[in-house]
Amino acid sequence: MRIGALIIARLNSTRLPGKNMMPILGRPMIELMAERVSAGRLIDKIIIATSNDASDDPLEALANRLGTGCYRGSLENVMERICGAVSAYDVDTVVELLGDNPLVHCDLIHDCIRFFIDGRYDYAATVTKEYPVPSAKFGLFSVGVRVQVYSREAARGWASYPEYVKNSAKHPCAYIYEHPNRFNVGYFEARGKWEFMNKPDLTFAVNYRKNFDLVQRIFENNYPKDRNFSLRKVYEQLEQDRGLYDLMGRETF
Repeated sequence: MRIGALIIARLNSTRLPGKNMMPILGRPMIELMAERVSAGRLIDKIIIATSNDASDDPLEALANRLGTGCYRGSLENVMERICGAVSAYDVDTVVELLGDNPLVHCDLIHDCIRFFIDGRYDYAATVTKEYPVPSAKFGLFSVGVRVQVYSREAARGWASYPEYVKNSAKHPCAYIYEHPNRFNVGYFEARGKWEFMNKPDLTFAVNYRKNFDLVQRIFENNYPKDRNFSLRKVYEQLEQDRGLYDLMGRETF
């Protein structure tokens, strides 16, 4: 089994253009994310999966400098892009990570991969309130550190659901988890060692400038002391500096 961690990124975001390349401690945000992912024990290859639009040339240049893989494909059809990367790098199992989730940690990735393998799932993910599940029955993770693991065959299934590609409101993998009758779907919960992340209303996704300020402050506080600081350290910082909560979510104008 060849496991590829695909970091999905583009630079033409309408809400915060160029966010993946915005500097934290003198380095692009996505570079710090790739460093955290690279500490994982089960990942065979890290691949930045970006678009073939000229605006994303800096991401390819960064990948070349870091020595990671890079695949460029469709700007709008993310699953087509992922399938292209799967073929180009001969990946059997996809670990999909979002480039605006820079705090995702190798330990969480590792545990989600093991959950996927042990459960023999087609698709497994750290479950959040973004999924069609009854929240009262699941230990939901905070948003913004999502790990999705799925098979090459499940990824290629997108072609059977063209209506999902045309619907911008749908997550690229929605055709999988919204069809549990076809795909064996497993949800990795915020239980046991991950119970501290069972705070579903928190979000660490970088969609706005204030969200970037949040992760920047988290990295500035932790990275100099520990380059691979844990997610537990992140939650401890939130409790010590409660003003950080104001930097989550949408901008208010």
